[in-house]
Amino acid sequence: MKAHVFVSSFLLAIFLIAPAHAAIKDVPQPEQPGAVPPAPPPGPPVDSAKVAEYQKRFQQGYDLQLAGQLEKARAIYDGIIAEQPDAKRSLLEAGRISLKLGDPTKADDYLSKLHALVPDFPEAIELLIQANQALKKDIKVANLIKQFQTLHSTTQNPQFAQSLTFVREQVKVDADNIVIFTQYFDYNKNPNYVWQAQLIGANGVVKRQLNLFYDAKAGAEIAAKDPKLANAAQFILVEDIIKDGKVDRVDAYFQMFTLPEYKKIRNTMLGILAGAYKPVYSQQLGAPAQ
Repeated sequence: MKAHVFVSSFLLAIFLIAPAHAAIKDVPQPEQPGAVPPAPPPGPPVDSAKVAEYQKRFQQGYDLQLAGQLEKARAIYDGIIAEQPDAKRSLLEAGRISLKLGDPTKADDYLSKLHALVPDFPEAIELLIQANQALKKDIKVANLIKQFQTLHSTTQNPQFAQSLTFVREQVKVDADNIVIFTQYFDYNKNPNYVWQAQLIGANGVVKRQLNLFYDAKAGAEIAAKDPKLANAAQFILVEDIIKDGKVDRVDAYFQMFTLPEYKKIRNTMLGILAGAYKPVYSQQLGAPAQ
């Protein structure tokens, strides 16, 4: 991916939107269990005493999970699943734990079983995307995202339909830092972001934040100047420099006229975070551009 010389009229749109995003949003994290996913068609009846036993065992596992004893918690969930293969909450948490333990293969196994039981459960699909992204199963990721976008476009789950983003991938940089890659469902809508990368420290604080921004106005201006470029689109990779929890400066890195593949932009974002690239344009909020 090559850097382009930026035209100031194109860049102006970036810096005009920066104040609207001055406050850093909460770090996107997978939901903790609260609402149980919809039940599958009823199978053989389970004795009420056995149900109470499963609930007690699940709570023991979940308490261990909250305490950070992930392998012990997963062992309890495994015991429940062995006896009750459609134990949805246990499948969900076992999958989540497996991702945290860096075992996407096991996560894919648990979550695929849950997805088969409840195809329209958003959290299961989101975690499945992360598992298969880690496994580099690009075709399966593409199919899952397509399902996810279709589900998002319906009114079947109003709360989910209002969400703007989902976590696509989490990359462990070192013992203390991870990068969370977030994808926006529709970059044609405000805030016009396609992908976001957040560098998160051990304390959960956002250290750096990169966004691929879609500049519809600039694309329209290009098309107006040259009819041959009627389908022109412009994307700009920018970084919000964070100070005291707020955006203090916006740096621009690359200007693109076609939407890049996720792999390419992901690797470029990681390169920026590693110091491989320098910004070509900077704007201190409240100060002249550099």
